[in-house]
Amino acid sequence: MVEDAAVAIDLSSIVFNFKQAKRAAPTSKVMAVVKANAYGHGAVRVAQCLQAADAFAVARVREAVELRSAGINHPILLLEGVFDEAGVQQAQQYDLDVALHQPYQLDLLKNTNLKVWLKLETGMHRLGLPADFLKVCARTLPAPRILGVMSHFSDADQPSLQKNASQLEALLALAAPLGLPVSMANSAGILAGLGTRCDWIRPGIMLYGASPYLDQAVSLRPAMSLTAPVIAIKALSAGDTVGYGSRWQAEQACNVAVLAIGYADGYPRQIQAGTPVWLNGQRETILGRLSMDMMTVSVSSKALPLIGDRAQLWGKDLAIEDIARQADSLPYVLMCGLGPRVTRTYPSPSTVSLEL
Repeated sequence: MVEDAAVAIDLSSIVFNFKQAKRAAPTSKVMAVVKANAYGHGAVRVAQCLQAADAFAVARVREAVELRSAGINHPILLLEGVFDEAGVQQAQQYDLDVALHQPYQLDLLKNTNLKVWLKLETGMHRLGLPADFLKVCARTLPAPRILGVMSHFSDADQPSLQKNASQLEALLALAAPLGLPVSMANSAGILAGLGTRCDWIRPGIMLYGASPYLDQAVSLRPAMSLTAPVIAIKALSAGDTVGYGSRWQAEQACNVAVLAIGYADGYPRQIQAGTPVWLNGQRETILGRLSMDMMTVSVSSKALPLIGDRAQLWGKDLAIEDIARQADSLPYVLMCGLGPRVTRTYPSPSTVSLEL
C-alpha cells in the first residue's frame, strides 16, 4: 500500500537542539515551549524525550491537559494564563502554573493556590502588565506563589536593534527590587545571546531545528521531514500544460511526477514556481499550481521514479527556511500548518538515544 503524506520526527535531533539551548545559557533553567502540538511535532512525544527540561510551556489549557493525561509531571506554564473561573478551576485541577499579564487576572487568581509568572509590558504591546502594577501583584500574592517575572522580545530576530537591549534592561530593573527570577529569552534571543544570563530561557522553534532568522544559518538539526509519495508519472509533449490555469508549459518532451500532497495537507498554496523538492537523490522543482491534494514536480533523471517513491518537501535535504522563503512565510507557519491527515512517525526508541 502506498502511504499518504507523512512527517518523520527525529527525536534525537530535538534532544540535540535542547542541548544547544543549554550550552547557550548554562546557568539558566529551561522552559521548553511545546505549544501548538510542539510546533506540529507532537507535544506528548516531545515532552517525553525532554525529561531534562525544568518546565514546559503551552498556550492553552487543553494543551496542558493533554500533557498531564500522558503522565507529564513537570511544571507546565499557561503562557496566556486563564480568563475566567472555569479556566481557574481547570488550572487547579491539573496543577498548572499561569502567566498573569492583565490586571483583571489578579482578581481571578488572588484567592487560589495557583503559582504565577508575572508578565510585564516592555515593548511588545501584546500581553503584559504595566510596570506600576507589579508592586500591586507583589502585595496581593504570597511570595511563594510568584515564580518570577517574564517578558517577550518584539524584535529578537533583529538582534542588533537597540530595542532588544532596552527591553531586557527594563525587565531586569523592574524585577530587581523584588528579587524575583527573570525570563526573557525566546529562541531568537538565545541564539543571539540576548537574555541568556537570566534565570530562565524559553526555547521554542530552535528545539525543532529551525532558525528564527531566515537569513542566517544556525547549528541546529532539523527534526521534521515532510514526505509524500509519487502516485503518477506523466509523459508530456512540447506545449503541454500542467495544472489549474495552465500556468506551466513544457518547452520540450519530458516526464513529470504527481505527488499525493497539497494545500489540504498544509503545504502552502502560495508557493512560488520553481520551489525545490527532493526526489530519489535529486533536486526537482514544483510545476504549475498546487492543488488541494496533489502537486506536480519535474523528473530530470532518465530513470523514472516508481509509484510509491517518496519525495521530501522539507527536512534534512531541504531546509524548511528555504521553503518558507519561497512561500513568503515562516518555518513556524509551515510546521504548525500541517493538516490532520498528515501522519506523524517517530524513530524506534531502540535507535534513538534520548539521554542528555
